[in-house]
Amino acid sequence: ILVDVRSKSERDVSIISGAVSLDDFKAKFLPSLEAKFEDNVDVERVDNSPLPDMVVTYCTIGFRSGLEARKLMHDYPTLFESWTALSENSCENKKTLIGNLDGILAFANASRSLELEYQIEASTDVNLSSLQPLIINCQTNTATNRVHVYGKAWKVYLSDEYYEAVTFSRIEFAWRGVIVLARSCLSSRSKTCSCCKI
Repeated sequence: ILVDVRSKSERDVSIISGAVSLDDFKAKFLPSLEAKFEDNVDVERVDNSPLPDMVVTYCTIGFRSGLEARKLMHDYPTLFESWTALSENSCENKKTLIGNLDGILAFANASRSLELEYQIEASTDVNLSSLQPLIINCQTNTATNRVHVYGKAWKVYLSDEYYEAVTFSRIEFAWRGVIVLARSCLSSRSKTCSCCKI
């Protein structure tokens, strides 16, 4: 399952098709995963769909989602194991693998490259419009070429003129920086130093 850790305003522009928000993941998937590992039985989600074998987080360029993947592994050590630590033992303990995507920008570029390659190689009788869109507007569930790039500095990473880069305003960008800084300060105060026990 793909987990979009970006803010609602970013997700409102576009998401990767099939992704869920972090809040939805925590509300709809985590309780069932916890029940599965506590009771050591096969459990399905409330809607009777199977639980994921792998969780992949993503954001704009992979930084925030990488932190969130680490946080999920830290907060739920019995549920998740990093996909980079995959080994033969991983299959035995049945933990859900968790990893981090390079971000929606890398995904958009890669999916656009594949789409263009497919158009070149496809025969004339293939209807490209019938293919599942990879980047969608989650409100209309339709294909979109708009991608939220967080800040103006990241616009250059959309490699094709096909995409419309959407950014936060300067005020939103500055406010988000203040929030990130405040969270960082608060989280560093709550951690204890292992050497001096402070």
